[in-house]
Amino acid sequence: MIDEKGRIFGKVSIVDLAILLIIVALVFAYLYHDRAADVSSEAKTIQVKVVCPNVYPGVEDNLQVGDTLVASGALTAVKITEMKVEQANWVAPDDAGEMVLSKNPFRKDIFLTLETTTSQVSPAEITFAGQKVRAGKEDFFVNTQKVTLESTVISIVVEP
Repeated sequence: MIDEKGRIFGKVSIVDLAILLIIVALVFAYLYHDRAADVSSEAKTIQVKVVCPNVYPGVEDNLQVGDTLVASGALTAVKITEMKVEQANWVAPDDAGEMVLSKNPFRKDIFLTLETTTSQVSPAEITFAGQKVRAGKEDFFVNTQKVTLESTVISIVVEP
């Protein structure tokens, strides 16, 4: 198979074959990387609705429409545009042992609408306030200067 001159089947040098394979691998890596990083250069408006469930009373006083979210110790371009506070939904067993949905008179659910304009939108993911965001994500953190709340993403709207 390999002769005394280091050629495969007497025709192709092993060194030449290795160089050719490296070049082909680099071309494929460049082409794949270019497609995977297909981030739009034009800015889009992104609106994310979240719910911060079962918050202790008084915490909502530290949030207001117009507050800016913080990521990695710096302000982001994400702002709170809407805020609604309701009694928290609570599930507890009744006398028969069946789970019943009720309202907790002590805890609060905070519904927020967050908005920004960004170009950090790719076909694979959206980066929002320094976090990757998807509807249903239960560990999206709403960080402001005064508050950190864990929330669940309810919906995402991307406008061109």
